[in-house]
Amino acid sequence: MKRIPDFCRSLALAGAAGMLLAVLAGCSTLPQSAGESVSSSTAESTASTQETAAAEEVASPEESLPDPDGAAVFTYEQCQAAALRAQEYWSADMITGPAIYRYAVAENVAASVVSYETCIYNERLLTLTSFGEEGERPLDRIYAGTDILVEVHFYVEYEPEINYQGPQYGDGLNAVYVLVPVDTTQPCEVISGWYSDQNGESMFRPEQTVVAEGLTLYQSRMLLHQCQAMAAAGVREFTSPADWTEEELYRYLYFRGQDFGFAEETWQNNRLAIDNGNLLLTIDFTAEDDWYGNQRFLSAEWPGFALENLEKYIAGLDRGAVPGYDGKNTVWQFQWEGDTLVASMSNESGYAVQEYRFQVYEGFAPWNGRAYCVGGQPLN
Repeated sequence: MKRIPDFCRSLALAGAAGMLLAVLAGCSTLPQSAGESVSSSTAESTASTQETAAAEEVASPEESLPDPDGAAVFTYEQCQAAALRAQEYWSADMITGPAIYRYAVAENVAASVVSYETCIYNERLLTLTSFGEEGERPLDRIYAGTDILVEVHFYVEYEPEINYQGPQYGDGLNAVYVLVPVDTTQPCEVISGWYSDQNGESMFRPEQTVVAEGLTLYQSRMLLHQCQAMAAAGVREFTSPADWTEEELYRYLYFRGQDFGFAEETWQNNRLAIDNGNLLLTIDFTAEDDWYGNQRFLSAEWPGFALENLEKYIAGLDRGAVPGYDGKNTVWQFQWEGDTLVASMSNESGYAVQEYRFQVYEGFAPWNGRAYCVGGQPLN
């Protein structure tokens, strides 16, 4: 089934020597491996449990740890290969994994190998690498030379929809620790959550632009996502979602739900469809902030989409769009008419065929400010 193309998603691997900061420390050459999949959404939730448990087990370096002079030493080439492998491993999920919808921008910035000596004299790293059974702890494996610890530095900007779901970490510059086995047949392992590398307030990339004067980047991204979903769903003349047919409602929830990470099965489950449908429609079509727990559009008594209709609705997802809609290649124009923002969609011949009208809600925080739709009409 057709998926709405992303508005602004990029990822760059830092391959240049100036970006790949490998710290020398000792081992056999590591050939570069293909990127291995890792779930960044899982990585976001693993750190706290491991680090809390490890803190209870750590002793001071002077009392219980081997002399750092006996730790394995890695060559520059081995460190460089491990750093690149860690970058590829961490970035794989941001490109192709299940959490891809979360990020408007995701870029690896640099990677650096962390030595055994650095680990034992840094309280945070010592705690982080001391989790597990003695002899199998990351710290033991680094000392023995079977694994290399790499700190991967990366930059992310969340899609605006993710802020409504309370992300665990902030966007901007962050870092994560990846344990890279010397045996390249073995997978890498993320052993930390995200650590902020941000100095001061998080700033957007300067080359990104808003779609209309007076909007923030958050508002611009969300506005375009909503326009794409309405065009993909084929909703044309309306003043509220209450004017849509049931099939149009299903198509809109299906396409727009992708921006929030809602799976197709969400709309086939009555309870989930009510809760998440009201959340999504409240955000997109009102200036209200009670997006959780309201029954503004779908009441508690709503029976859900009838099973006998779902097959037809699902089959029609690829052919129900506004004529001329071409995914990310579609041309949109935005202009103000007083305090109303008008989004016009052009077909492949350059003719405007559909418009959607929006009001702007400033919100209680920058991420909460948004343009909400107050109607649509065909132009042909």
